[in-house]
Amino acid sequence: MAEDKKETEKIARCAMCADMCKYSCPTYLATGRETLTPQKMARLIVYSGKGFLEDEDGFFALMFQSAMCGACKRHCIYGDYDLRRFIQEARVKAFARGIIPQDVKQRVEIFKKFGNPHGEREVVDKGKGETGYFISCSSYKDKDLLKAADKVLAESGLKVRQFGGGDICCGAPLYYAGDMEGFYKASLRTKGEIEKRRLRKIIVDCPTCLKMMTETYREVGLNLEVELIHTTQFIGTLLQQGKFNIKKANRIVTFHDPCILANDLNITNAPREIITSLGYTLKEPVYSQEHTHCCGAAYGAKIGDHRLKDAATSMRMKELRDTAADVYVTACPTCKSVLSGINMKYITELVAERIVAQR
Repeated sequence: MAEDKKETEKIARCAMCADMCKYSCPTYLATGRETLTPQKMARLIVYSGKGFLEDEDGFFALMFQSAMCGACKRHCIYGDYDLRRFIQEARVKAFARGIIPQDVKQRVEIFKKFGNPHGEREVVDKGKGETGYFISCSSYKDKDLLKAADKVLAESGLKVRQFGGGDICCGAPLYYAGDMEGFYKASLRTKGEIEKRRLRKIIVDCPTCLKMMTETYREVGLNLEVELIHTTQFIGTLLQQGKFNIKKANRIVTFHDPCILANDLNITNAPREIITSLGYTLKEPVYSQEHTHCCGAAYGAKIGDHRLKDAATSMRMKELRDTAADVYVTACPTCKSVLSGINMKYITELVAERIVAQR
């Protein structure tokens, strides 16, 4: 009861705040809609809890219009507060009552049929060793990214087992849909696939997958007894150790910080160190690092409204284009796909291009 009271106090405190964090909220900045600001969402959550709202469907629809990017948490004046926890609780209620956006519903149905959100069946499983490379559902069909990963791993001289595809998915789409039972089952499958391969360390290319495995799994009572690191941390270490013969570049690069990588995993330096070590000149967009703006993410996952998703994506692409860089790079396969309008590359591709094969 004491914990419930504490949580109630947190959301009430947010609902009465000055709402200055809205100027970091990508969905608000992309649309100008006050109802999408963190404080307004918190206020509606409080009203819903007290039974003051008449339009329940409208309230739950609003809960699926958050990018769940963590910008409000990053810029919150209360250090122990994350509005996304309360938004997620509302999504869980919405799912239980069958009040979820149609595209979110379709995404869940595809996941339950195929074990992933895209309908793939083929499983990737190659290489040997106690170190694994987890190929996320977002990178599964990205031939350029996978080819680059193959080159980097081969040149590293390390034994790495690549796996993913099929029904090996972290379960994030189900989590953001509010389907906690489905998410738990997906997390159990992932845990089983890792244990089956007897892996001790796993490189993860998707920030959301990494967040799910290191943080969200624990919320449902699962712990992965394995070291988990992001691709940028892995490649950064290899470059520091001099594992690659690099041909330095002489071009300007703009790096897009994935929201989860920056706001939840606090990884902002590693990708920049990689880029500059390759010889590139880094040109930052106006909103970068802890101030980054979400790409809009995959429609039907975090954001359940395609108009809102498109507005956030359009805003972010303009911010990146304004740097007039030669190359645009990110460290999230979903961001790469969503921001494909500016020929975005995943950072592994940038590294692979500069590696001169050692004979």
